[in-house]
Amino acid sequence: MARHAMLIDLDLCVGCKACVSACKEQWDSGPGAARDWVHTFETGTRAGGDLAVTFYPGVCMQCEAHPCTVDCPSGATYVDANGVVVVDADVCIGCGTCVAACPYGARHVDPVKNVVEKCNLCAPFVARGERPACVETCPAECRVFGDLDDPGSAISVAAAARGARPLAVPGIDVRPRTLYAGDRARDVVLAQGIARPPRTAWLTSAWDRAARPLTRAVVPGLGALSIGGGLLVNLKARMDRVRREEAEGACALPSAPPRTLHRHPAGLRALHWLNALSWIALVVSGVGLLSAARFALLGPDVADAVAAALGGRAALLRLHVGWGLAWAAVVIPLFLLFKGGLRHVREDVRVTRDDLAWLVRKPLAMAGAWRGPLPPQDKYNAGQKLFAVLVLVATATIVASGLVMTFHLGPAEVVSAAVVVHGLAIALVVAGLAVHLTMAVVIADERPALRSMITGRIDLAHAARHSAKWVARAANEPHPGTPGAPDAKEE
Repeated sequence: MARHAMLIDLDLCVGCKACVSACKEQWDSGPGAARDWVHTFETGTRAGGDLAVTFYPGVCMQCEAHPCTVDCPSGATYVDANGVVVVDADVCIGCGTCVAACPYGARHVDPVKNVVEKCNLCAPFVARGERPACVETCPAECRVFGDLDDPGSAISVAAAARGARPLAVPGIDVRPRTLYAGDRARDVVLAQGIARPPRTAWLTSAWDRAARPLTRAVVPGLGALSIGGGLLVNLKARMDRVRREEAEGACALPSAPPRTLHRHPAGLRALHWLNALSWIALVVSGVGLLSAARFALLGPDVADAVAAALGGRAALLRLHVGWGLAWAAVVIPLFLLFKGGLRHVREDVRVTRDDLAWLVRKPLAMAGAWRGPLPPQDKYNAGQKLFAVLVLVATATIVASGLVMTFHLGPAEVVSAAVVVHGLAIALVVAGLAVHLTMAVVIADERPALRSMITGRIDLAHAARHSAKWVARAANEPHPGTPGAPDAKEE
């Protein structure tokens, strides 16, 4: 492919700013957001007879190392097939991390559009055979555009004839590709300190220190620990059962068909699996959106593969946002409907003294360090209650932060904070899901609860062991200190 670039002859620029006007007209940039600019530098003195004015027409330097692409969490900043660093406005969330990363100050957050503006060499217009707007309009003809990989192109010929070089600064190794002709003027521009080392935005630092370690290390580690612990619990339970069966021997009576209790209505079960499907879809699409090297959870290649499989990053973003909004709009009202209102939800997740004691003793019992009875639990045990509270709070946080990012609600600092909060909330839920799935799938003694989310009914003996308060209430035999209204029927 081509390697598009621009050459600017500083000796020819007259500082008229026609290029700036043409660019703003072409791209409808908001006030204070410029894709190009013209600075004026005065040197010398009248008394010394060396007073001079140098005009510096600035644009994106189209760096070969482009630090801006590394720090873009949404993948909106990328390099196209012609080597041009561009911003996809449909994907940009306006967080401003790339602004801090640019050594030449060539990026700004448009205060009207709330997305980042920068020179892209008018790539969409060049693709249909036009020249960049600034090149087309410059009355002094100080700008040349073309393909650096083509020795016969206008820019290659002009660069060789005029000795054009990039505005490279020692110690800032980003390999700028935009060329400037005019040795004296170029030295004047460089002497003004137009470049500074790339800065790391606080969003990138927070992601490096908190969100990425949590998602890459803590969540998988907790998942592996949960599965390993679940397998050990299964092994211990199997050994206990074998010993119990050997002790009972021939005295054991044939087991009767298990009796069951109605536990979950069909609507709540369907909502549960819709919620699970939504989480999978949103996590997978979210992994595809975090594509920059500093932010990609599973690496840029995996993120690019997910985006490509789903029609590109813009289409992936529309899918992610659309599904997320539909999920938030549907799940919460239906959940309250099937639960019978907010009052019943509060009752289901209310943590009691028995719950707190259960939280302490249950892990000890699973490890064989506690032999006594566990405090009786209600329809949901303390672990399920805490996980439900975590999911409810995290869901509200995820939806709120997602709205901030999607609709650019607030300045760049607010959007940046939303990125971190969004990632941390998701990581916490995924960590909780690792434990939740282990309890439901891996640990054999807990599988009846999983089956109840499919059939709606649960084994009575299992319920009596794990949800004694609920079983007592269902049988109109209230457990001391619990409400007496029945909510289940025995079969």
